[in-house]
Amino acid sequence: MVYKARSGVLLTEVCGEYILVAARSARQFCPFVTVLNESSAFIWKYLVDGASLADLESAVSEEYEIDEPVKVRSLLMDLLEKLETNGYLLRMEQGGEHEE
Repeated sequence: MVYKARSGVLLTEVCGEYILVAARSARQFCPFVTVLNESSAFIWKYLVDGASLADLESAVSEEYEIDEPVKVRSLLMDLLEKLETNGYLLRMEQGGEHEE
């Protein structure tokens, strides 16, 4: 399973805040803007090109020096579920086909 940012959703930083902006056709699937915290913005950068849960776990564990895989997975799943529910994120099979 690969998680990938929806095409047309951009991450930008404005006055020290990280904001996802849905442009063009992405607006029909997700809210126009949403605010992310710093760690969520870090994760988003991996989602732009697509990343597996294992890749995300490894990146977060290394960046934030967390040696508790269960905790990292739980935090990631919460974020990924929120982003997917709000339409910013797509869950795909390894071959690239979107899963509804």
